[in-house]
Formats: sequence, structure tokens, C-alpha cells
Amino acid sequence: RLITDSTIIAHEMFHYLTQTTRQTGYVGIKTDMAKAYDRLEWDFLKKTMESMNFPQNIVNTIMKCVSTVSFSILVNGKPTKTFLPERGLRQGDPLSPYLFIICADVLSALITQAQQSQLIHGVKIAPGAPEITHLFFADDSLMFCRANQEETTQMHSILTQYQHASGQLVNYHKSELIFSKKSLIL
Repeated sequence: RLITDSTIIAHEMFHYLTQTTRQTGYVGIKTDMAKAYDRLEWDFLKKTMESMNFPQNIVNTIMKCVSTVSFSILVNGKPTKTFLPERGLRQGDPLSPYLFIICADVLSALITQAQQSQLIHGVKIAPGAPEITHLFFADDSLMFCRANQEETTQMHSILTQYQHASGQLVNYHKSELIFSKKSLIL
């Protein structure tokens, strides 16, 4: 699937939320992860790759690439002593977006599991269309569920679980909630 497909789907989802007159209220949750690449825990990345059955030599090579970088800061035009980070992915490294997506797949799996257990229900914009619970764009996420106490609490629980495991942190100042017309504001 192309990224343009996801962009079109996202646009259609929000159009549906703002225009639908169906009885069931829905909420679209747009989240932005604060300093997403900088906060990613290396142990989480390693365990995620291992759980996806990456060959151990590949996991070790990737972890070596991620964890052996050193940094120096310019202070008054002079470089400081180098230091080693303890977490995070390098901005601009061509491998970083792929590693971030691998980790975001854990959040996707948690949401899908909740949907399959009928703890949350996605938005279905047409009779033959699938229920959509989430769309991801790098460090931005769009999640959809019914606008009721049970489902929004479940979605919050999923986000909290993912944040604790991965080191990610939702930036609530850049995040939004979009309610459908029939939603009772929680």
C-alpha cells in the first residue's frame, strides 16, 4: 500500500466523522509522539525484533549500529567531550524510520488485539468497508473507536502500556480528539 493511500483514507475517515449522522458516536484520536526517535528504548527495539523472529546476527548488527554512536556538542564554537546515548534512534540515519516502524507495529498489534477481543470498535465508513481502528504515519498515529467510556479507557490503556514498554511519550499539546456529530462528549 502506498502512503498516499493512507493519506486518502485518513482524509475520508475525518470527513466521515464530521459528516455522519449515524446514531453511534465515534472519536478520532490524533496522537503525536514527543521526540519520538530520541525516546525509543533500545531494549524494546531489540526485544521487538527478536519477537518478530529476526535472525540473531541481524539483531546484533542492528543493535551495534544503533548503540555505538557517540555525540559531541559545540559550546561557544568548541566541541565538548564525546558522550554515548542510552536510548534513541539517530535523526537522518536511513535505518531509523524502518526501526521506528518495527516498534510502532507493537502498538498496532495491541490495538488489533483489542479490536479482535471486541474491546474497541473501529469506524466503518461504508457497508462493505473494513472497520478501521488505526492508521500510522511515522511518529503520528490516528486511532478510532466508539466515543464511550469503555472504549476510550481501553484505548488510553493501550497507549499507556505502549508508552511504558517503548519509552515513547504522547505529546498531548500536539494531539487532538475529533468527535462525530452523535458523540456525547466524555
